[in-house]
Amino acid sequence: MGKKCMICGAEGEYIIKNTSDVYCKDCAADCFSDLSFLQKVEEQAQELKQMVKKKMEEDFLNED
Repeated sequence: MGKKCMICGAEGEYIIKNTSDVYCKDCAADCFSDLSFLQKVEEQAQELKQMVKKKMEEDFLNED
């Protein structure tokens, strides 16, 4: 289940970096003149996935 737009409740596509403010494409376009300032939700998910993977690898190496 994905994150929901904080304005209309539709599936969120954009997020303000380092916040939990999520917007669908239409609401993001209405609220912001330049969508390039926003991060795509999928991009944020990939960054988090990479951070978790790195942390798990570090913890595994430090077990010895």
